[in-house]
Amino acid sequence: MIANLESIPSLKWQYFGDENGVSTTFPSTLKQDCNVYDPRYRPWYVVASTPLPKNIVVVLDTSSSMKAKHGNETVLDLAKLAAKTVLGTLSPSDKVAFISFAAEVEIPLGKSYASHCFSDHLADAVPSNIAYLNSHIDERGAYGSTFYTDALEKAFMFLKNSENGGTRDKVILFLTDGIPTDSKQMVMNTIQQRNEELNNGVMIITYGLGAAAQKEGREILTSMANQDGTLYGVPPRGQVRKGQYIEIQNPDELRTKMALYYALFFDSRTKHSPKVSVPYLDAWGLGLITTVSLPIVINGQLKGVVGLDLTMIDLLEDVLYLQKGELSYAFIIDDRGRAVLHPLLPSPLDVFEDPILINITDIERGADFEQVYTSMTKGSAGTKDLTAVRTFSKGEWSLEGRVTKTFSATYYWKPIEVIGYSLCLVLTKDFKQIDLASLVSSGDDFLYHRLDLIERNSDLCRYYNTSSLRSGRSTVKFAAEAFTDPSRYLDTEETAGRVRHYTKFMNDRIGFVPNPGFKSDIRNNVIATRQAEKYWPSFHRLDSGIQHWIPWRYIGTYNGVFRRIPGGMNHKLYSPSMRPWFKKAVGNPAKLTFSTPYLDAFGAGYVITLSQTIYEGRSSGVHAETDRIAAVMGADFTLDYAYHLLARHGICNSDSTDETLEKSDIRCFVMDNSGFIVIHADFRKPDSSCDNNSSHFSHKNVENVHITGKEDLFPVAESLIRTGRLKRQACLNFQVAKYQHYWQVDAAQVARGVDEAVGACHRYQLLPVDNSNVFVGILHSRKDCSESTPIPPASDPTCLSCPRASTAAARHCTSTRPQACECPCVSPANFGRCQNHYIRPEEDWPACSPELPKYSGDHVGVLFDGAEQCYEFECSSVRSEFACSSAGCVWICDECVERVHCPALPSHCLKAAGVLSSRKARLGVISGVCTLILLICIIGISSFLWKRKRKEVRQHNQNQTPRVTMELREVTSPIQETSLSGIDNDSYNSHSESVRSRTSLWSSSRDPVPVPPASLPVYRGSPPPPYRWAARSERLSPTIVHVDADAFRKK
Repeated sequence: MIANLESIPSLKWQYFGDENGVSTTFPSTLKQDCNVYDPRYRPWYVVASTPLPKNIVVVLDTSSSMKAKHGNETVLDLAKLAAKTVLGTLSPSDKVAFISFAAEVEIPLGKSYASHCFSDHLADAVPSNIAYLNSHIDERGAYGSTFYTDALEKAFMFLKNSENGGTRDKVILFLTDGIPTDSKQMVMNTIQQRNEELNNGVMIITYGLGAAAQKEGREILTSMANQDGTLYGVPPRGQVRKGQYIEIQNPDELRTKMALYYALFFDSRTKHSPKVSVPYLDAWGLGLITTVSLPIVINGQLKGVVGLDLTMIDLLEDVLYLQKGELSYAFIIDDRGRAVLHPLLPSPLDVFEDPILINITDIERGADFEQVYTSMTKGSAGTKDLTAVRTFSKGEWSLEGRVTKTFSATYYWKPIEVIGYSLCLVLTKDFKQIDLASLVSSGDDFLYHRLDLIERNSDLCRYYNTSSLRSGRSTVKFAAEAFTDPSRYLDTEETAGRVRHYTKFMNDRIGFVPNPGFKSDIRNNVIATRQAEKYWPSFHRLDSGIQHWIPWRYIGTYNGVFRRIPGGMNHKLYSPSMRPWFKKAVGNPAKLTFSTPYLDAFGAGYVITLSQTIYEGRSSGVHAETDRIAAVMGADFTLDYAYHLLARHGICNSDSTDETLEKSDIRCFVMDNSGFIVIHADFRKPDSSCDNNSSHFSHKNVENVHITGKEDLFPVAESLIRTGRLKRQACLNFQVAKYQHYWQVDAAQVARGVDEAVGACHRYQLLPVDNSNVFVGILHSRKDCSESTPIPPASDPTCLSCPRASTAAARHCTSTRPQACECPCVSPANFGRCQNHYIRPEEDWPACSPELPKYSGDHVGVLFDGAEQCYEFECSSVRSEFACSSAGCVWICDECVERVHCPALPSHCLKAAGVLSSRKARLGVISGVCTLILLICIIGISSFLWKRKRKEVRQHNQNQTPRVTMELREVTSPIQETSLSGIDNDSYNSHSESVRSRTSLWSSSRDPVPVPPASLPVYRGSPPPPYRWAARSERLSPTIVHVDADAFRKK
């Protein structure tokens, strides 16, 4: 065993189990279930010793006599344990059913289509089905008499209904503690007649205890096992497979004797070969593993079984980390056509529960794929041109749906010898390996992300909750797919020596340093991504102040190169192409892609990611959405900063003094093309409590907030759904057998914007942001209006019951109607668990992409004792809420406090919360009353002065400046820049540059602090026309007019 491990480091466990139940394991480990563990009950042992698949029906007596006590347990308890042990010996290649009987027969009826097949068909012995049957066994109770005949009728029915013409062992395991209440002759007639229908291919093994172990019981159970009813006037007919009667004198032996049923099927004449198990979940956290086992046979007798475990990543890493462009992929199936590996299934390393084994035809649905499938299951090789479909996630898999791409492909397939699998490679027909031209390193600019393994220097500092460099240099992280041997990278601990080797190789200018294990194109990608820093301005230094609003910038490539600035450590399993920001950009190619707010893993608080795809180079420099994606670049903005940039302009400014807004409740928001809210006024106010786990002030209702669950935006959601602008879609999640329902904006219907009244009191506008995945919305609600009738049509209450921050994967739909106003959710799929096959609905919804991996264990960063802060935010010196919107500070109760250290709240916040003593509270009330009186006097004087000043300002504006309207004015050009607040068309043409600088969403001449230089696009496209408010007794008028402040007052 030691020699095996030295020659094959990827081996995880090696073990030997003998026929006496003794187990030897290497490397040694302490088993938690050592007192009950028996290798002879494990599937790897059974499959190796009896390789032919089995159809098994377990028949268990649950009559009243089974209530008898044996020690602290009943005989029924011991019998149920024995039945479950039998189920535990089965492999997914076997099929099984369970029957309990007394005066009546009980079978698992199932409560849905997914499980009703258990009542009349054998089920594949996959983990999910075994778990279902185990739960059914646990629920059985003892009552009534003992009728054999009906139970045997059901057992043969299961076997007959599951006949498929294959070569399989068929066996009935019959356990009872009593003689039959019904006629013994009838029992034997039933066995004879029903077995003849199955060509006498069924073996019966009977187990008798209690009264069944006495003479009368022994006779009938022996006759049943031999299928010879001569004693009861039913002589045998034809040749049958004789079974065995096993007498149980001590109920404690029941589990052992019943679980060794398979010994009757051992054939010493069989030429044994290694058996590879179906992938299953490793109990020690290694993800999906498979067992290779081989029986030890000496002089025709089975002495034991030897086995070893390999992770699926070790076994299939070349396929798992295939890098042949964006669309090309590979998959693997077993000899029964079940998918072992496929891009639409979770990575073997990211599986945390036993997988649902499904047929590859449920995934590869092309009409012409049947020929490929038939050839692969027969172990043949071949090639065929087909139309393939590739599914990609649009971000968070369970919330934002997927995007599909159809392409012409060539399927190449070939069997994998020994293990019984078949591999298929799917390549685009026009596939060409495009490599970057050989690039030359600048010599000393490479820095690996493992800051804990490089020489410490004065440049090292603490940046939020992680370590970084004061110089602001970028660091590079390699994912497993960047290496020629991904498993070795994952299994081997990185050392300072290995990091030095990486560094020397990447900085080598003359090709002298040997490659430490990278794929051929990795070095060029590292050098190419270094060029991105030319576009990351020089003030990326940590003492420049830009980190106030953009804490991180990064670029990731498909082949596993990840560069981040400022530099820092990442989790070893981190792969850029598997992260939501990468997936979201790929799902919105050639667009600036906004994420929804999420909590930064490094302590910068809530951020919004802006990302965009980078294509492989063309000499013309012009690209199309169909070009191959090489990388994705991204940057993180603080949530507060994003909101303030929106709120500081036009009607979205909550501090605006425009009299046209006095009678309206204005709500501005940004929504992505899946209906999730990106920016909203509610997001900027943090909770008054600290999150002890992340040491920051938390925000309420920020992550994964959908417009269908945002109560104040319900009129907008209702209108978008009713008009078909927001459409409900679904995809099939294979691993949970559920349909994932999500929303998608119909881009064509909102391309020119939306301006619509909802009921008598609401009107909204929705404008697409050019070349992006988001829309800016403005909802106007009249404060002096009350609905006399509900918003038409009657609103669905599920819109207002959406849990704000929970994921769709855990939320069950209350309705699957296309126009049901409901948050993203799941509904059951028509999955036949007995055959592990999906029954597709009429809609034939496509597949969902798999869930993205979640990291645990090693911290993503490292903090060095004594390291100083890279930058002191000096939040206490900040006096404005906008200037406090950086990642390091948070605005609480009109004060700017530091976010990272989670300090005590200001005293007046505590006072409002009733934290201070009652004495201080009473003093606070007295002080507050005095202050209120003083404020009334000040307000009275200020009101008089303000009205006079407003009159002067209005006169000045009418004479000298263009009017800024309440709404976007209708324009005739189909493509024209407009700002959020809207500009008078005549004034726009003559003042376009000044207007753009004053009203652009992402810049402002009033900003007292630096603004990121890479400004985002303003809105393009012909906006919807403005509207006016009608008189109070009228509904909103559809008349299109230009309204300024004076006209509004006159109306």
